[in-house]
Amino acid sequence: MRRIAIYGGTFDPFHLGHLIPTVRAEETFQFDAVYFVPAGAPPHKEKGELSRVTHRLAMVTVATLPYERFFAGDDEVFMTGPTYTVDTVRRYRNRFPDDHLYFLLGSDSFSQITTWHDWEALVEMTHFVVLHRAHMWGETLRHKVPERLRDRMRVVAPFESVPDPTGLTVYLLDHEPFPISATSIRDRQRRGLPIRELVPHEVYTYIEKYGLYRRHGEVRRDAQ
Repeated sequence: MRRIAIYGGTFDPFHLGHLIPTVRAEETFQFDAVYFVPAGAPPHKEKGELSRVTHRLAMVTVATLPYERFFAGDDEVFMTGPTYTVDTVRRYRNRFPDDHLYFLLGSDSFSQITTWHDWEALVEMTHFVVLHRAHMWGETLRHKVPERLRDRMRVVAPFESVPDPTGLTVYLLDHEPFPISATSIRDRQRRGLPIRELVPHEVYTYIEKYGLYRRHGEVRRDAQ
């Protein structure tokens, strides 16, 4: 039985705070495949707030090419209307019915799980691997999540041997937090500050080529 992981997010842009913890998760859980799925039209984002999903998918694609078990998922790219994590996870559950399915997300996102569309169904379809965000961990995180999930929570150290789960489990991967966010990267790019050390080289090249996240009036014509 294989271990299949899904990592959903806006990835605007895809950065080392996404990549490095996922590498640590892959090394710990020995995933057979990790699918990064850029959100199509998440309902909590205003129209036009995100870069085009094709740009975000392209950045995920170029960043994951060097990794044998990492894949870019285009599941939400061509969908119309709001896109919901529960529907994407259901498609993967149907695609891999006989495998262990894991959903990766940051601890800040996990702390808000009850605000997600149809979250009760979501938590019954997949295991979770929660990635360490420094401001939301330990007892602070535990008090934020619904009581029904607390008994499933298990702290896992990087490189720990993790057996196949016998029931639905929420794994808290206690890796070193990577203190960067997509919001701060976009802000730095608009202000002309360096971002080269915060994103994979391939993503930096893509952002520069298409003039993404520049100040108003500085967006290159080929980014339109």
